[in-house]
Parts: sequence; structure tokens; C-alpha cells
Amino acid sequence: MTSHENSEAPSPGAWKLCRGPANWFTFRCPEEIEVHQNQTLIELRWTPGLMSSAEGSGQEKSLLLSLVAWWDESDSGENRRQPPDLGLLFPQVVSLQPQPSLKGNLQNDVWTGQSRRPLTGCWLARVFRKRPRYQWKLWTFRHGRLMIVATTQSTDRQSLTREQVVICERLLQTLEIADRPAWPPDIFLKHVLELARHHFPLLQSSVARGFSVRLGHSEIGLSNFYRRYLQQPEEFRRIMLPGLTSMVRLQELSPRQLMPEFAEIRTRLLPMLSPESETKQDERVRQSWVGGLSIGYVIDEDDSYRYVHRAMLDTWNITVDKLHSAALENLRSYSEEHPLEVTVVGEESAPKMMMPLNPDAYNCSRLLDPGFHARLRGLFGPQLILGLPNRDFFVIVSLHEPELIEQIRSQVREDHAVMHHPLTRSLLLISADGVSEYLDEVE
Repeated sequence: MTSHENSEAPSPGAWKLCRGPANWFTFRCPEEIEVHQNQTLIELRWTPGLMSSAEGSGQEKSLLLSLVAWWDESDSGENRRQPPDLGLLFPQVVSLQPQPSLKGNLQNDVWTGQSRRPLTGCWLARVFRKRPRYQWKLWTFRHGRLMIVATTQSTDRQSLTREQVVICERLLQTLEIADRPAWPPDIFLKHVLELARHHFPLLQSSVARGFSVRLGHSEIGLSNFYRRYLQQPEEFRRIMLPGLTSMVRLQELSPRQLMPEFAEIRTRLLPMLSPESETKQDERVRQSWVGGLSIGYVIDEDDSYRYVHRAMLDTWNITVDKLHSAALENLRSYSEEHPLEVTVVGEESAPKMMMPLNPDAYNCSRLLDPGFHARLRGLFGPQLILGLPNRDFFVIVSLHEPELIEQIRSQVREDHAVMHHPLTRSLLLISADGVSEYLDEVE
């Protein structure tokens, strides 16, 4: 008997917490269920080898429940009970019956039905062969403009088992919708344009290539703003308006301010890490580093920064090495003027883990300084593990804490997927040779 058949299985409150797309909702499911997410589709599958005989065997039969969520911009009435369009979900529907709503905090409608499986092969076989039927159950949830549809189905010529229906219902009863669900990217983009046109009506604004907008003569990418917005949907204006304002101010700079002399900004140069895969459309000066990261260079403006571009390097007539040397020298000065406050786990003489107490745009840049490496190695030993989920945060773990490393690996991957200014989901290794990718990972 597998754990999901046990009447004494852990209650849903003890199940693992999972998040839907754009943090629209959360739900809980047992550890033995794998959760696969792709855009707005979530599939829940029994871990291979843990399925009961009633569910069959093989990967293709291990699918337990599918969840699809989308933002509904239509103005149709919310309270009308109508069956969903089943043309794509369950073609060739034979029967359809409404069922009592699922108990819980969310308004929902439930249907069960049967469909025929489309036949393949030559036309003669399709005429005489009996088409197999299967049974399915469907739940729809609506919260404002957010729609969630959940489905489960049986294998061919079988009915849904009570066990399958019960576990699906228990999963769906843990659904919790965010108090203020975030807009999907296309709606977010629409509201950014409305905000830009309201505050800067004299500048032409439009959608630009990729997930970005053009305001006047400049383009601004929205990916990092959107990640921040997903964490605080109620703070849309506070997150987005300063970015648009900075764009406008940049366009008001004189040619000399846009292309200052190297001597004027030399002491304000700092290094900045970013993903190697990040779009290179703006011709920033960048050098490859480790773990899929690259080093860029910014001119610090106190409350913001702007990147050094190739045109600046050509005008200054300096090499990337000289630029890097100046930025690293300034980084050391910045670190002295802004001492890093940290949280340490473990004994002072034998720390297990360390992380910055406060977020800062240059927190991860500190890890480019070999002098900082030496101090860390003095605390943690000759080698230590490093996680860099985003620009403002890092975590150091002792190499002698394998269980903690696994926990950090999982948390870094989760944070990397949702944090703004993401860096890398891989762990890195600091040693006497510098920084390299930590290869002792099992995917």
C-alpha cells in the first residue's frame, strides 16, 4: 500500500506548498506527487514507482491532475453556471453532468462526463473499430478575472477510481487565491503604457521589441520590474514610476553628461553581475565569468546606476582590463564605506551559513573581490559554497554541511525563479583558485 492509500496519511496542512503562475494562487500536495509547470499549465504526476495498481503503470498513465489558469478579460457574468468549452479539453464528449460544488472558500462549478478516444489508422479500421471511452471530472474556479480549470481523467475503458477523485478533491480544497492577483505580462505591459502616457504625455510611448516599452528615444526592459511586481502587486506605481522617470531624466542629459570624460566618473565605476543569457541589445561592456554569469560595469548615480557601453569605452580609449581594475578598486572603497551586515548560522568559530542582512544592488558584486574571498575562507575553511539567486542577495554555506547545501540548492532555485534581477540557479565554489561552478550537483 502506497502512502496516498493510507488512511493515516499526513493532513493537507503538512503537504508541500506549491505556487501557481504569477503567484496567482497556492495549493498543497503530498511529497510523492511531482509538480511540473509550464507557463499557465500545471501537471501533477505520481512519482514513478509509487502508483497504486488501480492507476495502472507507466509514465503516460501517471498523470493525476492538470491545472490551467488564465486572466479572463471578457465582461461575461461571473455568476452564470455554464459548462466550459470542452472542444479542446475533452473532444467527442458523450455525456456531461453537473455535480455538487466542492466544499471550500472558493466559488466553483463541477462537471463529470465521458468522451470517446479518437481513432487512428486507415479509414476502414476507423469505421469498424469501437472507439474506447474514458471518464473525466472537471472543476472551474473563478476569482475576479482569474480563471482556474482543473481536470482529471481515467484510462481507456475505465471509470475514475474513488481514490483518484478523493485525492484530487483534497488537493483542490487547499487552493488559496492571492488577495490581489497580479496581472499577466500582457496586461502589465498595457498598464505600464497607460502610466507612461499619463505622466509623460509629451513623449511618444509604444511597445518595443521583447518585453519592453519605448518612451521617447529610449527603451526599457520590463522583466525585472515585473518580477518585483509579482511579489507586491499592490505596489505597481511605486515599482514602475521611478523606472520611467529615470528614462525621462536620462533623455534630458546633455551630450557631455551622456558621454562624460573618464576622469570625471572614474571613482564612480563599479562592477555588476548579470546573467550571460541576458539580452545584449544595448551594447553593454561585459566579460564572461562563471556559472552562466557575466561582469558588467556601471556608473553609480547615488539613487540609481547606468551601464558603461562600448561607445564610452571607445571614446575613453581604454581597455576592458583598465575599466575592470578601476571598478574593482572602487568596489573595495565602497565595501569599506558600506560594511556588510550579515546573519550567521552556527558557532562564531565554525559558521555553517551566512547571508547579507539587508538587500543592496552591489551585494553580489563584492564576491568579485579576491580580498573578500580570503576573509570568507578564513571563516568557513579552504572551500565554501556560494548561492547567488539574485543581484541583491547571496548565501554562503560550509562545504562540510551536505544536508544544508541541498536545502540551499533547492531554495536558490526557487528564489531564482521569482526574484527580480535574477543571477544563477547554480551553486558556485570559492577556493584558493577563485570562483568556479560547484559541479557536485544531481539534476
